[in-house]
Amino acid sequence: MKTPFLVLCLFLFSTLTVAGQSTWVNNTSCSDDGAAIASEALEALINVERPTALGMARAALLIDNGCGLGKIVLANASGDSQERLLAEASEMNLSSDERQWLSILQSDDPWPPAATAVVEGGNDAVLFAWMSSWDTNRGTVAENMEQFVANHPDHSGAAYNMLAYAYGQASWGIESVDMITAMRYLDLYEEAHSGPNPADSRSEILYSVGETSGAWDAIRTAVDLGGNPSIYATRAEAIWRAMNHDDLSEAISEQIKLFWSNSDDEAQLEARAALLNPVSTHCDSNMEACYSATSDEVLNSLSATAEWLSLEVDEIDVWFNDDYTTAVATHVNTGQYKAEGDLVDYKARASSVWNLDSASGDWLLVHGNFAPYGGSGIPSTK
Repeated sequence: MKTPFLVLCLFLFSTLTVAGQSTWVNNTSCSDDGAAIASEALEALINVERPTALGMARAALLIDNGCGLGKIVLANASGDSQERLLAEASEMNLSSDERQWLSILQSDDPWPPAATAVVEGGNDAVLFAWMSSWDTNRGTVAENMEQFVANHPDHSGAAYNMLAYAYGQASWGIESVDMITAMRYLDLYEEAHSGPNPADSRSEILYSVGETSGAWDAIRTAVDLGGNPSIYATRAEAIWRAMNHDDLSEAISEQIKLFWSNSDDEAQLEARAALLNPVSTHCDSNMEACYSATSDEVLNSLSATAEWLSLEVDEIDVWFNDDYTTAVATHVNTGQYKAEGDLVDYKARASSVWNLDSASGDWLLVHGNFAPYGGSGIPSTK
């Protein structure tokens, strides 16, 4: 999962009851059973496992509707309803630590310095120490996380995750990538937390340095632990496409050749139509203004102004974005056509953009751009 630097991932804590042994806070308003489940909700949320966090927080409130911890975790795991849920929590009979946490959440002031102020005021709850670790006035995030691990080894899982990203992606005060250290922290993270996020983090960090095979193995573990269908499936699909880069590049090259063929055979036209996005943009080699058109309009315009005698596509190169959902191809189109009785040698430098349709899994043409290249472009429409 993405690193949990967002508010909803950082203001979280696990608890037991006021009478019980505390973990992340010193006191809570929940019953024993409610606190136990809400603590699991928090553990999932702080490790960026939001679906589990939502389910567990709702379960805690189902058996104990006065569990402030469950309500605040639910708010942090939610989207647009967060403000409403926090307002509801403010009306509950919260413990002192819950009330302190809620106050920080509802304040307009930056939360890391606020958490530091709470710690410096004498509150030794692990929650506020964790939040204070993001206060860059104290040091870099990496330095603060190292200190958090030293001070709170029993709560160090999420900090190991942050340190793995810091070293794996040269961030938060770490100036250069150190994959050996990053992998060591990931190993420690997996020992500290049994959910799917350690495997997902390993996958993302390995993928960021081009280790697609290891990233694939790790993301399969995350999908397995996270359930199927899984929130990790999107990354798994992207890594699978990256692992099949050459085959995918060849498939798009074949689509390019098919689309810019000069065949008017009905079956061929249908095949070409299937490659078009419902609406696409084009800049033609007659150097007229670019335009947007429906798939039918594009197909009708391909041979509207000329009788094509031949058309070939070569010199195709294909590039993909990071998650392999967009491909940009460059190619050269060469051929001959007749226009107003004249035989014209056509040659154009071209680029085309193809997007992956998430519903069908097809690659569809969304943009084409052409310019004359040692030959004539297509005839003017004017």
